[in-house]
Amino acid sequence: MGDLSTYRLSDFILFSESAYYRQFELYNQAIWPLHFVAILFSCVIIYALWKRPAWAGRLVAIILIVSWLWVAWAFLYVRFYQIHIVANWYALGFILQAGLIAWFGVIQNRFNVFTASPWRIKIGSGLLLLSLFLYPLIPVIIGRNWQQFEMFALVPDPTVLATLAILLFYRPHKVLYLIPVIWILISGVTIFIM
Repeated sequence: MGDLSTYRLSDFILFSESAYYRQFELYNQAIWPLHFVAILFSCVIIYALWKRPAWAGRLVAIILIVSWLWVAWAFLYVRFYQIHIVANWYALGFILQAGLIAWFGVIQNRFNVFTASPWRIKIGSGLLLLSLFLYPLIPVIIGRNWQQFEMFALVPDPTVLATLAILLFYRPHKVLYLIPVIWILISGVTIFIM
C-alpha cells in the first residue's frame, strides 16, 4: 500500500477525465432523440414559472419526478455505474428525491405557492437559465467534443441545478434541498479532483 502521504485525491477516483466525459458522448448517442423531450420539458417549465397558471405547480413537480427517475435509471445506474462503482447508490438518492418531490409537489401540492422574495426569483432565474441553456454549451466553450453536452432531464448536474432553481421559485419543504446540495458537493469534488 505504501506511504499514504504519496496518494492524491485523484488516486481514489477509478476513472479518468476522458472516460468520464466519454460517458456523456456515448449516452447522448444512445438516447437520441430524447433530447427533444428534454427541450419540451424545459419550455413547459419556463412557461409555468412565467405565466403561473393554476396547474403549474403539479405539472412542474411531475416533470421533475420524471427527470430525476430517468437520470437515476438511464444515466447513473445503466451508464455511469460502468465506470463508478457507487453510482448505483447515487441512483438510489435520485429515486429518493423523485419520491420527495412526488410527496411534497404532487400529493401535498406544495408547489402551488410562489415566493414573494425578489432575490429568490433572481437567483432562481439565473440558475434556471444556466442549467437549461448554458450548461449544454459548456463542452463547446471549454474545447471538449460538442457531443459530450449535458442537458436538463437527461443527466445529473443540470437536472439538479434546474431543480434548485425551481425550488427557489416556490416555498417548498426544506428537505427537498438536501439531496440536490449533496449531489452538487459530490459532483463538484469529483470534477475538481479528476
